[in-house]
Amino acid sequence: MSLPNFMCIGAAKSGTTSLYDILKQHSDVFIPSFKEPHFFDISTVYEHGVSWYEKTYFSGVKKEKCIGDFTPTYLFDKYAPERILALLGEGVKFIIILRNPVDRAYSHYLHSKRDLHEHLSFEDALKKKVNEKNNYLTYLRNSYVEQGKYADMLQRYFALFSKDNFLILHFEEDFVAEREQTMVKVFKFLKLNEEDINFNIRSNKASKAKFIWLKSLMQKSGWWRQIIKKIFPSLKIRQIIKNRIQRLNITTFTPPKLSNEERKNILNDYFCKDIEIVEGLLGRKMNWK
Repeated sequence: MSLPNFMCIGAAKSGTTSLYDILKQHSDVFIPSFKEPHFFDISTVYEHGVSWYEKTYFSGVKKEKCIGDFTPTYLFDKYAPERILALLGEGVKFIIILRNPVDRAYSHYLHSKRDLHEHLSFEDALKKKVNEKNNYLTYLRNSYVEQGKYADMLQRYFALFSKDNFLILHFEEDFVAEREQTMVKVFKFLKLNEEDINFNIRSNKASKAKFIWLKSLMQKSGWWRQIIKKIFPSLKIRQIIKNRIQRLNITTFTPPKLSNEERKNILNDYFCKDIEIVEGLLGRKMNWK
């Protein structure tokens, strides 16, 4: 079977798309053209079964040594670790990028606002209670604070897999400031030969919709969706088309920056205790305070 032997599982809004775009250049790496299968964290997708997962996303595997799944919400989902262990075994490797949770939350908020899933101010959006039991996708889109509390997420994975299975990168200090040296670590971790590929990729920059009406139309349900499903029965193809349309409909912009006072207050209100636990788990100062 051609199934993943490594995964980049998060954190969301922490440079995972840039890492995806870098690694997919390597001749010995296979990553699906659709970046985020969401197989292990969305129950209705997981129910399709492992054969569907392989056929849908990994049928193009040839002789590549490293087969990857880049779905950054696997780190956040409480069921994903056990599902991954059950289907892929204890030998799968994990790459995790951890970003300052305040910046991660703000980037997440801007993304949801761009996609018309958020209409509150950032301050009010952080205070809003979100419930995973109501609608899981809505929970993913609006859990700005929850997805930045990394301690419980890491502990769930460490309880099931050896710590040797993990390469945990610091977004600011490793992936941004020391990109080339960090990619050497990634190659070594995955046992890949070094190749002359472009490391200076910056994907998923802050953006906004060019045409709000198009963004709104793509989110609405209706008879036209059934027609599209008949024309394109493959979920993977529909996902790729949707992503391409969305990419064509966005333009980069510079969002307003959070003040030092805002950053300090958000950190103290939501993340300080969690950061201390993370530092203990990793044996590393995160320097986010």
